[in-house]
Parts: sequence; structure tokens; C-alpha cells
Amino acid sequence: MSLEDIPTYFSGVAGITEAVAQVILCLIITVAILFPYLVLARNKPSPMISLILVFLASCLCIGLGWAPLWILIGEALMMAMAVAYIGSNTVTGD
Repeated sequence: MSLEDIPTYFSGVAGITEAVAQVILCLIITVAILFPYLVLARNKPSPMISLILVFLASCLCIGLGWAPLWILIGEALMMAMAVAYIGSNTVTGD
């Protein structure tokens, strides 16, 4: 079994569609990458590092073939808006 076949196998075992299995597995990978950072930096986590880790997790899911490319494009747009918001709060002091 290759890595690309894991969502198909998971969907058969769980009795769900393959698209739902891909989403669940992508969320599991994202949480597995993001959770250790959030635990270690629980006092003051940086939003920029969190955004970068989520973006890297999405790149991994797309590289494995578990998510389509348009999800990465949408996340890039949302991250650009988040960075702009963080920057404006830094400049204005809010």
C-alpha cells in the first residue's frame, strides 16, 4: 500500500466517502504538526509560526495527493489577509 492509497483504505474501514477520508486525514496531519508547537509555546504562541506550520501541513497533504491544489491557493489568500491584519495591528498598536 502506498501513501496515496491510505484515504481509500481509511474510507473503506470507516464506511465514509473517500473525499471525507481525505479531509479527516489532512486534519489529522495538520493537528499533528501544529499541536506540539502550541503545547511548547502555550504562554505566548506566535501567530506567524502557526500560519507557517498550517501552510506546511497543507503542502504535505497536497504532495501526498490527499488534497487538491485549490485548497492551498485558498489558504495562501487567507494567510495573506491574516498577515496584513497582524501587520496593521502592530502598526496601529491595537
